[in-house]
Amino acid sequence: MAPASIGLGPGEPVTSLSSRKSSAALRQQIAKAKAAKRAVVQETWHDTATPSNPAASTVSPDGGFDFDAGIEDPFNLRPGEKASSMVLKQRAAAARTSGRLNIAALGLKAMPDEVLKMYDLESIGANHGSWAESVDLTRLVAADNELETLDDAVFPDVSLDALEGDEDSQGHMFGGLETLDLHGNVLVGVPLGFRRLAYLTSLNLSSNRLENDCVDVISHMAALKHLKLSKTRLSGPLNSALSNLESLEMLDVHGNSITALPQNIQDMSRLRILNLSENRLDTLPFEGLAKLPLIELSLRKNRLTGALIRGSIQSLPLLQTLDASANQLTHLTRPGSAVSLPAVQSVSLSMNRLQELPDMATWTSLVTLSVDENSISTIPSCFITLEKLRHADFSSNDIRVVPPEIARMVGLSMLRLTGNPLRDKKFASATTDELKEVLAGRLEPPPPYQEPGDARTVTDFMGCLVGMDSKLKGGRGPTMVVENVDADGRSDADDDFATPPTSAPQSPARSTSSTAGDAQSRAGTPTSQVWTVKPGGLLDRARTASSAMSDAMCSEVAARHQVRQVQLHHNLFTCMPNSLGVFGATLGFLSLSHNQLAGDCFLASELALPALREINLASNLMTNLEPLMRFLRAPALDKMDVSMNRIRSIPQGLKQAFPQLTVLLASNNHLTDLESESIRGLKTVDASSNEIAQLNPRIGLLGGQGGLQRLEVTGNRFKVPRWDILERGTEATLRWLRGRVPADEMAAWREGNAEESEDEVD
Repeated sequence: MAPASIGLGPGEPVTSLSSRKSSAALRQQIAKAKAAKRAVVQETWHDTATPSNPAASTVSPDGGFDFDAGIEDPFNLRPGEKASSMVLKQRAAAARTSGRLNIAALGLKAMPDEVLKMYDLESIGANHGSWAESVDLTRLVAADNELETLDDAVFPDVSLDALEGDEDSQGHMFGGLETLDLHGNVLVGVPLGFRRLAYLTSLNLSSNRLENDCVDVISHMAALKHLKLSKTRLSGPLNSALSNLESLEMLDVHGNSITALPQNIQDMSRLRILNLSENRLDTLPFEGLAKLPLIELSLRKNRLTGALIRGSIQSLPLLQTLDASANQLTHLTRPGSAVSLPAVQSVSLSMNRLQELPDMATWTSLVTLSVDENSISTIPSCFITLEKLRHADFSSNDIRVVPPEIARMVGLSMLRLTGNPLRDKKFASATTDELKEVLAGRLEPPPPYQEPGDARTVTDFMGCLVGMDSKLKGGRGPTMVVENVDADGRSDADDDFATPPTSAPQSPARSTSSTAGDAQSRAGTPTSQVWTVKPGGLLDRARTASSAMSDAMCSEVAARHQVRQVQLHHNLFTCMPNSLGVFGATLGFLSLSHNQLAGDCFLASELALPALREINLASNLMTNLEPLMRFLRAPALDKMDVSMNRIRSIPQGLKQAFPQLTVLLASNNHLTDLESESIRGLKTVDASSNEIAQLNPRIGLLGGQGGLQRLEVTGNRFKVPRWDILERGTEATLRWLRGRVPADEMAAWREGNAEESEDEVD
């Protein structure tokens, strides 16, 4: 057995070596086969339409995952077939059961056979479909292709009834369409068969090459509700045949060259949305448009001029959105007329030439108002009544004054005023909340609340009894009753009117012992007049619709009381009553604000008020102060308020006429200049919000010891000094002005103000 086992030893390695060689050769053959397969696949992809990446990743035959194993065409790109063909077959198969076919953006130049034969039995069987599952197409989207024409065979001009009666006909596969979207193609016309689409309600043919004649076919599509013909080649007057679409609710023809609308546009009685932007319209037939139930009207970028809404249009009751920006309009309606827009929520009139806004009191639903880049000079008073308004853009207009009542618009969250010649420059950069906060400080306080059961009812009742007693006794003339409520000759009312030089006087609160004359007038007994003198010597005749003061009544009051304060604001006085002279010895404060003192004739005869210290003539129509200097004798006058008038200049003799005058409030007037001699000797001057074009540098010399202490000149037209210098205060402003005066005048000023001899140029 030994030799046998010795003989087997040398044979073992020979057998093992041959086996290893055979395995290695097999592995090499397999690797070569896989490499050849990959080479064929890559070459095929180069020959087909869309290769994804020429440098495909190579898989090692001896390691890693073999992506070719068990997966055939993972991205639906079979070798030898066009990619678009597979996509079309898949989408056609899905559309047979859903009724919605989307073949957009596939570069199609004609309607493909895969779509035209999608209902053939061969196509259904090839995709493992069932005829019982097939439904009619209701939606076709073939947008963004290269379709130039649509063959009559695709949309035959044959009625559906005729096709059903023809046994040889294959029917109309698109006859049940409700939505057809062909925008973004190169169509030059529409087939006559479009008028046979009896169920089509939405048609989009935008961004094609369609001419005016396409409207002749479209006008027969009676079921249409939404039609888009924007950015085509429509030009000239819009074809009047379009008015035959009585069911149309939305029409979009923006981006064309249309010059006029059909005169019978009111025949489209259901039209709700009309987009005419970017055309060449210069007028619109609002007589017809007003008869439509429009909720949205877009007229942006046309050639509209003058007034947008002409004729006798009273209301557009359903309109919610109006966009007429980027035109040449000067008015929305004819001057002096108004159009009611009770449902409008957004109005855009930007980039026009508007000079004013119409009456917006009826625009009660307005939320957004855009009138930027126009020539509007004032914000109308009706703007304050828009309770639902949240966004308003008045930027780049000619607005100079912002009404303080805007502070009461609680819902307003954005108000843009940049680019306006505002008197208050800081408003241009202020936020809406900051703006409203500043304006709130300028509001006049509302009248105090009166309790329904206060002591005035007793006084009113007594006044009525006095009037009735006068009638019964048959008096010869009116009975004058003066009530004395002055208990100690002094009350808190004095504190209300002894205002500091820089504060604005306020009207005292009406006490419970209000005038019985008011109650008597309400009771219808004009034969008795009752004037009440309140504690502190206050005679309050404010808000009584008075236009004159009886000399006899004033004399009766003066005989019984020492009148120190007279309130006549919010009345109808056209001139200062001379009967006030009977109170001259004691009268220290007089308010005639919010009256009708006009021009330069509000005081025509001498009025002596030697004890007068403060006078308020704000919110009138005065044009100059010459009558006061000529006829008013008030040597003790310390404070004068003539704000919110029409004064054009401050006379130089004002200080000589009133030697004790130290405070002059003349904001919100029409002052064009401010001379240093006119305000010399005053300590407080408010000339803000006027039309001063240049600030005289010599005003800076009015500062120093005993000189000007407060100067307000913001909100004027001058650009130097800059607003940041004005914001630093009066001292900084005067210092800047002193740096611009001649050297000799500056040296003389420094001699009298040694402590101010530091550098005057900031």
